[in-house]
Amino acid sequence: MKLEFYGVSKSNLKSGIALNVSTATMNRQIKNIVEKKTSNMLDWIELPDMSEKEHIVLEEIARTARKMSDFVVLGIGGSALGIRMLADTFVDSVHARPKTKVTVCDNIDGDKFLSLLSGLNLKKTMFNVITKSGSTSETLAQMLIVIDMLKAKKIDYRKHFIVTTTEGNDLWNWALNEGIPVLSIPRGVGGRFSIFSSVGLLPARVMGLDIRELLRGARVAREYCLKPDSSNIAYLCAHINYTYLKKDLTNLVTMPYSDRLALLPEFFAQLWAESLGKMLNRKSEKVYAGQTPIKTIGVTDQHSQLQLYSEGPKDKLVMFIRVDKVDSDVKIATSLPFADHLCGCSLKELMDYEYNATAYSLTTLDRPNYTLALDNISEASVGELVFMLEMMTAFMGEMMDINAYDQPGVELSKLYTKAMLGVKVQQEKAKEIKDYMKNKKKFIV
Repeated sequence: MKLEFYGVSKSNLKSGIALNVSTATMNRQIKNIVEKKTSNMLDWIELPDMSEKEHIVLEEIARTARKMSDFVVLGIGGSALGIRMLADTFVDSVHARPKTKVTVCDNIDGDKFLSLLSGLNLKKTMFNVITKSGSTSETLAQMLIVIDMLKAKKIDYRKHFIVTTTEGNDLWNWALNEGIPVLSIPRGVGGRFSIFSSVGLLPARVMGLDIRELLRGARVAREYCLKPDSSNIAYLCAHINYTYLKKDLTNLVTMPYSDRLALLPEFFAQLWAESLGKMLNRKSEKVYAGQTPIKTIGVTDQHSQLQLYSEGPKDKLVMFIRVDKVDSDVKIATSLPFADHLCGCSLKELMDYEYNATAYSLTTLDRPNYTLALDNISEASVGELVFMLEMMTAFMGEMMDINAYDQPGVELSKLYTKAMLGVKVQQEKAKEIKDYMKNKKKFIV
């Protein structure tokens, strides 16, 4: 992977920046992350070092799951987005047909969820329940509905579930007592950083992905991301993002020029938003920090959003992602008088022209942009890219002096939800939100 920073260079645009960074500062921030000085949630850095014993256990469970026709993931947020991204990159976008179809249910909309279940042969379906806490209301609701349906058809539900959660919680203990296979999520790994744990690796293996290559790519990224020099792409990208954030570019646009990476911006959006959107810094001062991630795809969004990025408010930084080599391409052989400029051009060449034209046009308009260039799309290259983005997020948190690993705003929403569901320990919150709902009804037109 390469970093191309033409579109943020001082020599190319008025608002350009220098990429010279303090080695001492880089060293200190790397040390803070590696030694886990900033949080107890940094175990994700060690996930690429999966042991052979863990590989064997996961492979055995995956082998059982692949005997089914369908593998359905019940999870939300970090327990779903990475899996959806991997599925879209390696299966859906290239129309691969693995023996076992992997589907991710990441919402509780009854229309969609029940429609999915009604189309499954439940006797040939495995459900993977993923929740780190073991108490995620949405995921437990899905699981309970599936159990009811299996019981109604007199199917032994215990043979159709795999649970991925934190060792020792209520869900873990219930699964063990029921004889349901369980996989552990390390306590020091947050959901949005869990793709290289059993959360992402089991579904990836069921899809047929080479998870050893995925982890190898992550290790490649980790090696250069922990070096205090110019090879540290994650640190340089964080430096670019942070410098422009201080210049009030409060939006970061992610635009991959590959349909196979179409869901990468969605995965990255959670990683960036949930990690960096914080009211307090580490000194407990109110800072209301964050940079809003915007999800796009090239070439499509050149025809829907580019006008805003080109001539709208100067509050956006664009992170392009391009791929040098593709698996499939075709040349245009037919010529027409009004389209003879396309004859002899391949789709890959046209995609590259579109990317270069867009990046250059933004640069001429003094709209900062930079590019991450992948050699190809493989398990190793995607593993490298994802781990690099995780490290970029970690470095950004260090630069902003915020805790990039908690999510108090999300937890508050969960707390109020449980209060409305009647959880006993939340009675005070239940009264508070019921009063809010009563007042809300007074202001309906």
